[in-house]
Amino acid sequence: MKKLLLATLLVLPPLYAQDTSPTDMAARRQSVVDIKAHLAARETRLAEIASDIRALDDRNEKRIDSIVNTLKGMKDSEDSKTRINALKADVIAGLRRSITIYQQKRRDVFERLRTDKTVSMEALTKDMDRFDIRTQKRVDQIMELAKSMPERKDVEKYESDGGEWWNGYYHETSRISDEWRQNRRQGVATEVALRELRDALDKTIADQEGRRNSIAAQLKGNSLSAASRALQEHELGRTDAMLENLRYQRVELSLPNTNSGTSVDNSASTTTSDGEVAVAADNATEMKDLLEDSRKDITRDFWDILNKYGQATRERDKIIALKQNLAAREKWLLEHDTKPE
Repeated sequence: MKKLLLATLLVLPPLYAQDTSPTDMAARRQSVVDIKAHLAARETRLAEIASDIRALDDRNEKRIDSIVNTLKGMKDSEDSKTRINALKADVIAGLRRSITIYQQKRRDVFERLRTDKTVSMEALTKDMDRFDIRTQKRVDQIMELAKSMPERKDVEKYESDGGEWWNGYYHETSRISDEWRQNRRQGVATEVALRELRDALDKTIADQEGRRNSIAAQLKGNSLSAASRALQEHELGRTDAMLENLRYQRVELSLPNTNSGTSVDNSASTTTSDGEVAVAADNATEMKDLLEDSRKDITRDFWDILNKYGQATRERDKIIALKQNLAAREKWLLEHDTKPE
Protein backbone atom coordinates (compact mmCIF):
# COMPACT_ATOMS: atom_id res chain seq x y z
CA MET A 1 0.00 0.00 0.00
CA LYS A 2 2.85 2.38 0.88
CA LYS A 3 4.62 1.56 -2.40
CA LEU A 4 1.44 2.28 -4.38
CA LEU A 5 1.01 5.65 -2.64
CA LEU A 6 4.65 6.60 -3.31
CA ALA A 7 4.36 5.70 -7.00
CA THR A 8 1.20 7.78 -7.31
CA LEU A 9 2.87 10.82 -5.76
CA LEU A 10 5.85 10.53 -8.14
CA VAL A 11 3.73 10.76 -11.28
CA LEU A 12 1.36 13.51 -10.10
CA PRO A 13 2.19 17.04 -11.43
CA PRO A 14 3.11 19.71 -8.86
CA LEU A 15 0.15 21.67 -7.55
CA TYR A 16 1.96 25.00 -7.96
CA ALA A 17 5.06 26.36 -9.66
CA GLN A 18 8.06 27.19 -7.58
CA ASP A 19 8.30 30.90 -6.90
CA THR A 20 10.93 32.77 -8.90
CA SER A 21 13.10 35.07 -6.84
CA PRO A 22 13.27 38.78 -7.76
CA THR A 23 16.93 38.35 -8.70
CA ASP A 24 16.14 35.46 -11.04
CA MET A 25 13.22 37.34 -12.59
CA ALA A 26 15.43 40.36 -13.27
CA ALA A 27 17.97 38.07 -14.91
CA ARG A 28 15.24 36.59 -17.10
CA ARG A 29 14.11 40.05 -18.17
CA GLN A 30 17.70 41.01 -18.97
CA SER A 31 18.16 37.84 -21.02
CA VAL A 32 15.40 39.04 -23.36
CA VAL A 33 17.19 42.36 -23.80
CA ASP A 34 20.47 40.53 -24.48
CA ILE A 35 18.93 38.19 -27.03
CA LYS A 36 17.34 41.13 -28.87
CA ALA A 37 20.76 42.80 -29.06
CA HIS A 38 22.33 39.54 -30.25
CA LEU A 39 19.59 39.13 -32.86
CA ALA A 40 20.08 42.68 -34.15
CA ALA A 41 23.83 42.07 -34.47
CA ARG A 42 23.32 38.86 -36.46
CA GLU A 43 20.77 40.53 -38.76
CA THR A 44 23.25 43.36 -39.41
CA ARG A 45 25.96 40.82 -40.18
CA LEU A 46 23.64 38.95 -42.57
CA ALA A 47 22.89 42.20 -44.39
CA GLU A 48 26.64 42.89 -44.70
CA ILE A 49 27.32 39.44 -46.14
CA ALA A 50 24.43 39.80 -48.60
CA SER A 51 25.86 43.14 -49.73
CA ASP A 52 29.30 41.56 -50.21
CA ILE A 53 27.77 38.76 -52.29
CA ARG A 54 25.93 41.22 -54.53
CA ALA A 55 29.08 43.28 -55.09
CA LEU A 56 31.21 40.22 -55.91
CA ASP A 57 28.52 38.77 -58.13
CA ASP A 58 28.03 42.02 -60.07
CA ARG A 59 31.78 42.33 -60.63
CA ASN A 60 32.11 38.74 -61.77
CA GLU A 61 29.14 38.95 -64.13
CA LYS A 62 30.63 42.02 -65.82
CA ARG A 63 33.89 40.15 -66.36
CA ILE A 64 32.18 37.07 -67.78
CA ASP A 65 29.90 39.17 -70.00
CA SER A 66 32.91 41.04 -71.35
CA ILE A 67 34.77 37.80 -72.17
CA VAL A 68 31.78 36.20 -73.89
CA ASN A 69 30.87 39.34 -75.86
CA THR A 70 34.46 39.83 -77.02
CA LEU A 71 35.07 36.22 -78.02
CA LYS A 72 31.81 35.67 -79.86
CA GLY A 73 32.75 38.53 -82.20
CA MET A 74 36.06 36.92 -83.14
CA LYS A 75 37.21 34.10 -85.33
CA ASP A 76 40.54 32.67 -86.40
CA SER A 77 42.55 33.92 -89.34
CA GLU A 78 44.81 31.76 -91.47
CA ASP A 79 47.60 33.04 -89.24
CA SER A 80 46.02 32.07 -85.89
CA LYS A 81 44.65 28.78 -87.26
CA THR A 82 42.28 27.54 -84.47
CA ARG A 83 43.51 29.45 -81.43
CA ILE A 84 40.37 31.56 -81.06
CA ASN A 85 38.18 28.48 -81.42
CA ALA A 86 40.26 26.82 -78.71
CA LEU A 87 39.77 29.83 -76.43
CA LYS A 88 36.01 29.66 -76.99
CA ALA A 89 36.07 25.96 -76.13
CA ASP A 90 38.05 26.69 -72.94
CA VAL A 91 35.57 29.36 -71.86
CA ILE A 92 32.66 27.01 -72.61
CA ALA A 93 34.32 24.34 -70.45
CA GLY A 94 34.65 26.84 -67.59
CA LEU A 95 31.00 27.88 -67.91
CA ARG A 96 29.96 24.23 -67.85
CA ARG A 97 31.97 23.66 -64.66
CA SER A 98 30.22 26.58 -62.99
CA ILE A 99 26.85 25.11 -63.99
CA THR A 100 27.80 21.81 -62.33
CA ILE A 101 28.63 23.66 -59.10
CA TYR A 102 25.40 25.70 -59.22
CA GLN A 103 23.36 22.53 -59.71
CA GLN A 104 25.08 20.78 -56.81
CA LYS A 105 24.48 23.75 -54.51
CA ARG A 106 20.86 23.84 -55.60
CA ARG A 107 20.42 20.12 -54.86
CA ASP A 108 21.89 20.70 -51.39
CA VAL A 109 19.38 23.50 -50.75
CA PHE A 110 16.48 21.39 -52.04
CA GLU A 111 17.46 18.45 -49.82
CA ARG A 112 17.64 20.71 -46.80
CA LEU A 113 14.24 22.14 -47.58
CA ARG A 114 12.85 18.63 -47.98
CA THR A 115 14.28 17.20 -44.77
CA ASP A 116 14.77 20.10 -42.32
CA LYS A 117 11.50 21.63 -41.17
CA THR A 118 13.21 24.32 -39.05
CA VAL A 119 14.63 26.30 -41.98
CA SER A 120 13.06 29.26 -43.74
CA MET A 121 11.29 27.91 -46.82
CA GLU A 122 10.96 31.39 -48.32
CA ALA A 123 14.68 32.17 -48.04
CA LEU A 124 15.88 28.82 -49.38
CA THR A 125 13.37 28.84 -52.23
CA LYS A 126 14.78 32.22 -53.26
CA ASP A 127 18.28 30.69 -53.09
CA MET A 128 17.22 27.92 -55.48
CA ASP A 129 15.71 30.50 -57.85
CA ARG A 130 18.99 32.46 -57.83
CA PHE A 131 20.97 29.33 -58.69
CA ASP A 132 18.49 28.66 -61.51
CA ILE A 133 18.94 32.20 -62.88
CA ARG A 134 22.73 31.89 -62.89
CA THR A 135 22.56 28.42 -64.43
CA GLN A 136 20.31 29.65 -67.24
CA LYS A 137 22.57 32.61 -67.93
CA ARG A 138 25.60 30.31 -68.20
CA VAL A 139 23.70 28.05 -70.60
CA ASP A 140 22.77 31.06 -72.73
CA GLN A 141 26.40 32.21 -72.80
CA ILE A 142 27.55 28.75 -73.83
CA MET A 143 25.03 28.81 -76.67
CA GLU A 144 26.23 32.23 -77.80
CA LEU A 145 29.84 31.05 -77.97
CA ALA A 146 28.92 27.76 -79.62
CA LYS A 147 26.88 29.48 -82.31
CA SER A 148 29.77 31.89 -82.98
CA MET A 149 32.11 29.04 -83.89
CA PRO A 150 32.52 29.01 -87.68
CA GLU A 151 31.31 25.92 -89.51
CA ARG A 152 32.63 24.63 -92.81
CA LYS A 153 31.71 26.65 -95.88
CA ASP A 154 31.80 25.92 -99.58
CA VAL A 155 35.32 26.96 -100.47
CA GLU A 156 37.25 26.05 -103.58
CA LYS A 157 39.88 23.51 -102.63
CA TYR A 158 42.39 24.33 -105.34
CA GLU A 159 43.77 27.63 -106.55
CA SER A 160 46.11 28.55 -109.37
CA ASP A 161 49.79 28.26 -108.62
CA GLY A 162 50.99 29.77 -111.85
CA GLY A 163 52.22 27.76 -114.83
CA GLU A 164 54.73 27.53 -117.62
CA TRP A 165 54.95 27.26 -121.38
CA TRP A 166 56.17 24.00 -122.78
CA ASN A 167 56.21 22.80 -126.35
CA GLY A 168 53.96 25.67 -127.39
CA TYR A 169 51.33 25.08 -124.72
CA TYR A 170 50.72 26.81 -121.39
CA HIS A 171 50.46 24.33 -118.52
CA GLU A 172 48.76 25.77 -115.43
CA THR A 173 49.53 24.26 -112.04
CA SER A 174 47.35 24.39 -108.93
CA ARG A 175 47.69 23.87 -105.20
CA ILE A 176 45.40 23.44 -102.21
CA SER A 177 44.39 26.93 -101.15
CA ASP A 178 45.22 28.34 -97.71
CA GLU A 179 41.59 29.43 -97.38
CA TRP A 180 40.41 25.83 -97.86
CA ARG A 181 42.90 24.56 -95.27
CA GLN A 182 41.76 27.17 -92.76
CA ASN A 183 38.10 26.45 -93.47
CA ARG A 184 38.72 22.77 -92.85
CA ARG A 185 40.68 23.39 -89.62
CA GLN A 186 37.96 25.65 -88.24
CA GLY A 187 35.18 23.31 -89.33
CA VAL A 188 36.75 20.29 -87.63
CA ALA A 189 37.37 22.24 -84.39
CA THR A 190 33.78 23.48 -84.38
CA GLU A 191 32.34 20.02 -85.09
CA VAL A 192 34.26 18.55 -82.15
CA ALA A 193 33.11 21.32 -79.78
CA LEU A 194 29.47 21.13 -80.88
CA ARG A 195 29.42 17.34 -80.67
CA GLU A 196 30.63 17.51 -77.06
CA LEU A 197 27.96 20.08 -76.27
CA ARG A 198 25.20 18.01 -77.87
CA ASP A 199 26.30 14.95 -75.90
CA ALA A 200 26.31 16.97 -72.68
CA LEU A 201 22.84 18.35 -73.45
CA ASP A 202 21.50 14.86 -74.17
CA LYS A 203 22.78 13.66 -70.79
CA THR A 204 21.33 16.67 -68.97
CA ILE A 205 17.96 16.19 -70.66
CA ALA A 206 17.91 12.50 -69.69
CA ASP A 207 18.80 13.37 -66.07
CA GLN A 208 16.08 16.01 -65.86
CA GLU A 209 13.50 13.66 -67.39
CA GLY A 210 14.35 11.09 -64.74
CA ARG A 211 14.03 13.73 -62.02
CA ARG A 212 10.69 14.87 -63.41
CA ASN A 213 9.32 11.32 -63.42
CA SER A 214 10.45 10.83 -59.82
CA ILE A 215 8.75 14.03 -58.65
CA ALA A 216 5.55 13.22 -60.55
CA ALA A 217 5.46 9.75 -58.95
CA GLN A 218 5.78 11.26 -55.46
CA LEU A 219 2.99 13.73 -56.14
CA LYS A 220 0.65 10.90 -57.16
CA GLY A 221 0.93 9.37 -53.69
CA ASN A 222 -0.75 10.53 -50.50
CA SER A 223 2.24 10.38 -48.17
CA LEU A 224 3.41 13.98 -48.63
CA SER A 225 2.61 16.69 -46.13
CA ALA A 226 1.10 19.93 -47.39
CA ALA A 227 4.49 21.70 -47.20
CA SER A 228 6.30 18.86 -48.96
CA ARG A 229 3.65 18.73 -51.67
CA ALA A 230 3.97 22.48 -52.29
CA LEU A 231 7.75 22.11 -52.52
CA GLN A 232 7.54 19.21 -54.96
CA GLU A 233 4.95 21.00 -57.11
CA HIS A 234 7.26 24.03 -57.30
CA GLU A 235 10.11 21.73 -58.31
CA LEU A 236 7.99 19.99 -60.94
CA GLY A 237 7.11 23.31 -62.59
CA ARG A 238 10.74 24.39 -62.55
CA THR A 239 11.87 21.07 -64.05
CA ASP A 240 9.29 21.26 -66.84
CA ALA A 241 10.44 24.78 -67.74
CA MET A 242 14.07 23.68 -67.75
CA LEU A 243 13.32 20.66 -69.94
CA GLU A 244 11.49 22.82 -72.47
CA ASN A 245 14.45 25.17 -72.70
CA LEU A 246 17.02 22.35 -72.91
CA ARG A 247 15.15 20.68 -75.75
CA TYR A 248 14.96 23.98 -77.62
CA GLN A 249 18.71 24.47 -77.23
CA ARG A 250 19.36 20.92 -78.40
CA VAL A 251 17.49 21.70 -81.61
CA GLU A 252 19.40 24.99 -81.95
CA LEU A 253 22.73 23.16 -81.80
CA SER A 254 21.61 20.91 -84.64
CA LEU A 255 20.76 23.78 -86.98
CA PRO A 256 23.26 25.51 -89.29
CA ASN A 257 25.05 28.46 -87.73
CA THR A 258 23.62 31.73 -89.04
CA ASN A 259 25.22 34.09 -86.48
CA SER A 260 27.48 36.70 -88.04
CA GLY A 261 29.28 37.88 -84.93
CA THR A 262 30.00 41.44 -83.82
CA SER A 263 32.98 43.48 -84.84
CA VAL A 264 35.40 44.64 -82.13
CA ASP A 265 38.13 47.26 -82.32
CA ASN A 266 41.41 45.50 -83.01
CA SER A 267 43.77 47.32 -85.36
CA ALA A 268 46.03 44.30 -85.84
CA SER A 269 43.13 42.13 -87.00
CA THR A 270 40.87 42.24 -90.03
CA THR A 271 37.10 42.49 -90.13
CA THR A 272 35.58 39.89 -92.42
CA SER A 273 32.59 40.36 -94.73
CA ASP A 274 30.28 38.71 -92.20
CA GLY A 275 31.18 41.23 -89.49
CA GLU A 276 33.50 39.01 -87.45
CA VAL A 277 37.08 39.86 -86.61
CA ALA A 278 39.70 37.49 -87.99
CA VAL A 279 42.43 37.58 -85.35
CA ALA A 280 46.13 37.43 -86.11
CA ALA A 281 48.34 34.92 -84.29
CA ASP A 282 50.00 37.51 -82.01
CA ASN A 283 46.63 38.92 -81.02
CA ALA A 284 45.28 35.43 -80.31
CA THR A 285 48.22 34.89 -77.94
CA GLU A 286 47.53 38.22 -76.23
CA MET A 287 43.85 37.30 -75.93
CA LYS A 288 44.79 33.98 -74.32
CA ASP A 289 46.95 35.78 -71.72
CA LEU A 290 44.15 38.25 -71.02
CA LEU A 291 41.62 35.45 -70.57
CA GLU A 292 43.96 33.54 -68.28
CA ASP A 293 44.27 36.54 -65.95
CA SER A 294 40.52 37.13 -66.08
CA ARG A 295 39.88 33.46 -65.37
CA LYS A 296 41.95 33.68 -62.17
CA ASP A 297 40.03 36.77 -61.02
CA ILE A 298 36.68 35.16 -61.84
CA THR A 299 37.58 31.88 -60.12
CA ARG A 300 38.74 33.66 -56.96
CA ASP A 301 35.59 35.77 -56.74
CA PHE A 302 33.39 32.80 -57.61
CA TRP A 303 34.66 30.79 -54.64
CA ASP A 304 34.46 33.87 -52.43
CA ILE A 305 30.79 34.16 -53.38
CA LEU A 306 30.12 30.53 -52.50
CA ASN A 307 32.04 30.88 -49.23
CA LYS A 308 30.02 33.95 -48.29
CA TYR A 309 26.82 32.15 -49.27
CA GLY A 310 27.77 29.49 -46.70
CA GLN A 311 28.30 32.25 -44.13
CA ALA A 312 24.90 33.73 -44.98
CA THR A 313 23.24 30.34 -44.56
CA ARG A 314 24.80 29.91 -41.11
CA GLU A 315 23.76 33.43 -40.10
CA ARG A 316 20.18 32.72 -41.18
CA ASP A 317 20.18 29.56 -39.05
CA LYS A 318 21.44 31.55 -36.05
CA ILE A 319 18.76 34.17 -36.56
CA ILE A 320 16.01 31.53 -36.71
CA ALA A 321 17.30 29.92 -33.49
CA LEU A 322 17.57 33.30 -31.73
CA LYS A 323 14.02 34.27 -32.75
CA GLN A 324 12.69 30.97 -31.43
CA ASN A 325 14.60 31.43 -28.16
CA LEU A 326 13.38 35.01 -27.85
CA ALA A 327 9.77 34.02 -28.47
CA ALA A 328 9.96 31.30 -25.79
CA ARG A 329 11.47 33.67 -23.21
CA GLU A 330 8.95 36.43 -23.93
CA LYS A 331 6.12 33.92 -23.64
CA TRP A 332 7.45 32.72 -20.26
CA LEU A 333 7.72 36.29 -18.97
CA LEU A 334 4.20 37.08 -20.17
CA GLU A 335 2.90 34.13 -18.17
CA HIS A 336 5.01 34.49 -15.01
CA ASP A 337 6.22 38.08 -14.66
CA THR A 338 3.61 39.86 -12.55
CA LYS A 339 5.63 43.10 -12.46
CA PRO A 340 7.12 43.65 -15.87
CA GLU A 341 9.72 46.42 -16.06
